[in-house]
Amino acid sequence: MFLRLFILSHLLIITAIAQSGLQPKYDIPPTIAKLPEYSDFLGFWQRADGGYSLQVEPTDQTANEVNVQYFNPAPIHVETATFDEDEMGQPRLTVVLRDEGYPGSTYRLIYLAERQVLVGIYARPGEEGAQVYFVQREAGD
Repeated sequence: MFLRLFILSHLLIITAIAQSGLQPKYDIPPTIAKLPEYSDFLGFWQRADGGYSLQVEPTDQTANEVNVQYFNPAPIHVETATFDEDEMGQPRLTVVLRDEGYPGSTYRLIYLAERQVLVGIYARPGEEGAQVYFVQREAGD
């Protein structure tokens, strides 16, 4: 009995030592290792190439709906704003604008955790889309 306990305790110690060698050599920042979530999209976002901005807020209705306000810099009517998934299974925010000068223009944005930005495509109906990105700002900045 004593021999079995001795062997078992040594096996546990050897296993623990072996597993400690399996730890990553480098510290990985949490923003890189983090998978995007819908909550990452919330907040005030400024497009990098102009005065365009998005205010993204949660809604109490369904998990895939979200309240989005769009500004250029004046408010532009948002027809719909929904969450779905892109081809890779990442959360994606789709915003459809319906206002003067915005006849169904669409943003399709994903969140890049390693850069903490929203990136994607802005497309006007019948035109080729353009790549855009938004950085998060404090409202009023």
